[in-house]
Amino acid sequence: MTSGVMWGNLSFENSPMKSHIQGLFILLGVGIALLALANIAAPVLDDAFGEDGAIVAESGADDGADPAVDEAIVVPLDGEEVALLQTNLTDLGFDPGPVDGILGNGTRSAINEAIVEYQLDISASDREVLEYTQSLIDALAAADAADDSGDLSLIPQADDEPVEPAVDAAAG
Repeated sequence: MTSGVMWGNLSFENSPMKSHIQGLFILLGVGIALLALANIAAPVLDDAFGEDGAIVAESGADDGADPAVDEAIVVPLDGEEVALLQTNLTDLGFDPGPVDGILGNGTRSAINEAIVEYQLDISASDREVLEYTQSLIDALAAADAADDSGDLSLIPQADDEPVEPAVDAAAG
């Protein structure tokens, strides 16, 4: 005679123990998934939060971004820069309207005319047009100064043009 518990026809098919075991495996799987997610998220969260727990903002240039993309971002002109552009355009013979620092339709038309006149890239930004017109104004001012002093070496020259010094008739 055997002593102990007789197991008989114990089946897990419809027993409550089967649903407990299934629940345990599901809970174990969810726990493993959460641990894996925490390992992936930890470096990102460490970078996002500073030592005191504050959120740290970093520029996009630090993440190895393409510098050409950063150059593509152009800061719009402020009112003083628009007024300078309007003055430059007026001095160069274009009609941007009043020099008021407001980039309106008249200024936009004058910018477009300057782009065509000076054969700039059709996608030139307002800042590029400002820089180009300012370089023209500076070159004209240097040419006027050289003309007034009689010193042609002050006039900007292309690399292939020789500079001929002026001969002063009174000194010569």
